[in-house]
Amino acid sequence: MKNLKSCEWLAEHLEQVQVLDAGIVKPGVASPYSPAAIIQGAKRFDISGTLTQSDAPLPNTMCDGAQFQANMRQLGINQNDTVVVYDDLGLFSAARAWWMFKSMGFTHVYVLDGGLPRWQALGFPTTSSYAINDLVGDFVAKPQSGYFIDSQQVLAAINDDSVCLLDARGTKRFSGEDPEPRQNMRSGHIPSSKNLPYTELLDQNGLLKSVEQLQVLFAERGITDQALQFSCGSGVTACILAMAADECGYQKLSVYDGSWSEWGLPSDLPVATGN
Repeated sequence: MKNLKSCEWLAEHLEQVQVLDAGIVKPGVASPYSPAAIIQGAKRFDISGTLTQSDAPLPNTMCDGAQFQANMRQLGINQNDTVVVYDDLGLFSAARAWWMFKSMGFTHVYVLDGGLPRWQALGFPTTSSYAINDLVGDFVAKPQSGYFIDSQQVLAAINDDSVCLLDARGTKRFSGEDPEPRQNMRSGHIPSSKNLPYTELLDQNGLLKSVEQLQVLFAERGITDQALQFSCGSGVTACILAMAADECGYQKLSVYDGSWSEWGLPSDLPVATGN
């Protein structure tokens, strides 16, 4: 697959690439991020902290190019580096990091298939602390339009047959049967959106399913050549769908950055329930 690297590949190239831990704490968990282990040589890619827009009222809001560039340079990331991102849950937030890099015009970025659990299962080296970088990188952020969209762009496309919104949340959150993990949120989904839980994209080993299997999942939702918008709880697992769609060759892909953390707030934005 073009956007993923296997743990076996990374083990062979560990000294030649930049490895970033992009794990985050799930909503509703009060404790700070504390992975069971850290892949040897990895640095911290802090989606929910230093890489969130500082004054944003919503969680995990994508920062601007200047903030992203400054953080990547501080991590020692260079323009000609190959970057591999992973998370501690297998595939939960790593695709978000991949999408963030892509939105900044950086293309040599890959997601570690199976993440930390797979890496540990195969017995590859881990440590208890992040690598310390001594040199400032020369990373240059080149923000690209269309990667992230807002509520008004989503609202405008609700009745547009040339656009389809896919929601990565679980089925019962989508239907409104289960409450949201964040407080004071409405239950349900964006009208005309379709549900594709990100967990359905993973096999029994936590690896991304084959392109052929992914294509079936998209076809089952009636996806043909529409522009695709992706949503979830806070714009994180939506990026897994975006990565899978990119693997399948779909184009015109966008992630709703605010996702249900914004849409689900008490407001005039319409909400549907049921499947």
